[in-house]
Amino acid sequence: MESKKTFFPLFVDLTGKECLVVGGGNIALRKIKSLIDYGAKVLVVSLHILPEIMELGLEFEKRGFHVSDIDNKFLVVAATDDENLNEMIVDLCETNNVLVNNITSKVYMSARFTAHIDTNEYQIAVSAKGNPRESIKLKKEIIEFLKLKK
Repeated sequence: MESKKTFFPLFVDLTGKECLVVGGGNIALRKIKSLIDYGAKVLVVSLHILPEIMELGLEFEKRGFHVSDIDNKFLVVAATDDENLNEMIVDLCETNNVLVNNITSKVYMSARFTAHIDTNEYQIAVSAKGNPRESIKLKKEIIEFLKLKK
């Protein structure tokens, strides 16, 4: 269910914000680490959760997604390999004015993660409109161009 969307670039303080990640695989792990790095309070819900996620010291529940899981959440990440479930989560979040990221679409979501660079002087975010490999490639080129330490 792809549509033509444009995304407004915005930096947001996630400190203490309630976030939900539905899914427990490798992509979920990357998203969780980003959220934790920026101070979010993360709940993970999935039938299968990687041991690396369980070792992060965050709240997790080994079960399927419930509609009520999005209640009082600032941001939800639909990080399952089930495209239909992810789209249902997006629909629920959009109906309830909750920001949502969907790993199985480039546009069917309301929030995108970026490849980002943090230094003492800069915070630079790169988006290749839903193509993470291209974002990471450009991030590396920017680091090289600015001669920054990784």
